[in-house]
Amino acid sequence: MLLKDLKKVYISRPKRINEHGEYTIKWIFYKEAYLNLQQDVNELDRKSTGEVNYDIYKARTDKDYDILNGYGISFENIKKREDIIPEYRVISQSVIGNTYLYRLEKYYGT
Repeated sequence: MLLKDLKKVYISRPKRINEHGEYTIKWIFYKEAYLNLQQDVNELDRKSTGEVNYDIYKARTDKDYDILNGYGISFENIKKREDIIPEYRVISQSVIGNTYLYRLEKYYGT
């Protein structure tokens, strides 16, 4: 992958915390990565009403960053923040040849 096509992103991972019997999710900074982000819009990304869903990104890289499903992706620097809410969440991952493909969906904090 060309270096000029890569965007620096910040990865966070969720941690479930039990507060008096109620579970909440606290996001913890994990690492930085360089991903090739694209909005590949196709017929499968349509909502049931026929609208195109622009909340989905596909991120590609040829380096294994050990990103798992459910991890958060942010475009802003979140290293020193206490309360992290990622912009996108990884919903699927696959490997095609030597390329890692992550499917990201807009995260609204719920």
